[in-house]
Amino acid sequence: MKKKVRRVGSGRTKGAVSFVTVTLNDLNDVLKPEANVLVSRRFAENLGIGGTPVTASTKNVEALSSKIEIKEAELDEQVAVTTTEW
Repeated sequence: MKKKVRRVGSGRTKGAVSFVTVTLNDLNDVLKPEANVLVSRRFAENLGIGGTPVTASTKNVEALSSKIEIKEAELDEQVAVTTTEW
């Protein structure tokens, strides 16, 4: 029986997470009241909320995110942001 070898670089790295917690107040500060927010179907069902089914893919998640207007908060300090191509 051949032993399975895990490919390096596939999947999440140890300690990486897929979810974060944010306060509703933070979301309300950034999003308009009529904004569409992508949540899991089970989360919506548990809250008793209906919604439109969405098949998550990179293209349609990017399409939804491009429609969101983000209000920029006034910051006392500047933050350096860099991008990395994977």
